[in-house]
Amino acid sequence: MDANLMERMFSNEDSWANLPTAPEQLSEETKERMKEIIEQMSRINPMEADMIELHILKGVPQSALGKIFHYTQPNIHYRVNRAIDRIKVLIKVPILKEEYLYSELGRYFSDEKDVKVMVLLYLYSSQSHAARMIGESQGKVRYRFLRCLDSLKHIESLAEIYSALSTISENLTLLRKNDELIEVKRTIL
Repeated sequence: MDANLMERMFSNEDSWANLPTAPEQLSEETKERMKEIIEQMSRINPMEADMIELHILKGVPQSALGKIFHYTQPNIHYRVNRAIDRIKVLIKVPILKEEYLYSELGRYFSDEKDVKVMVLLYLYSSQSHAARMIGESQGKVRYRFLRCLDSLKHIESLAEIYSALSTISENLTLLRKNDELIEVKRTIL
């Protein structure tokens, strides 16, 4: 492998902290968008975030990433694109505190399991994890979630929560994490 490429990949001078600031010609909107994307990097799988940083920001070829991460180049391509898609979805989902969700949803839903299912799906984007946490099947969790989501749509004061849960519902497969990682890190911080 090229020595210059190796130095760029692992050099402290080329870390996120040392990236040049956005040039003056970038619009404020573009600068804000870039900041938002960088903030979302912490919400995806760390390995995928590393792949994006190395490939997109540092220009490391996918074939070299394949050697580093022990995947094929097509697999690296898939993972990078999938991580970018995740970031695009996560940008749309507002960050809400767990306590806030329990409090607000509890005011409108009397069944504690319904509230817990919505909160767990917001936090982890995993029906199987929510099912294990409340002791029900994934089918029942999905049914509860969709029923509650339909009810939420009509509660104006919970529009932000509805929007977040609706986006998560439409992207469960994309946002789903490996069950082993769920215990370590939530999808929504």
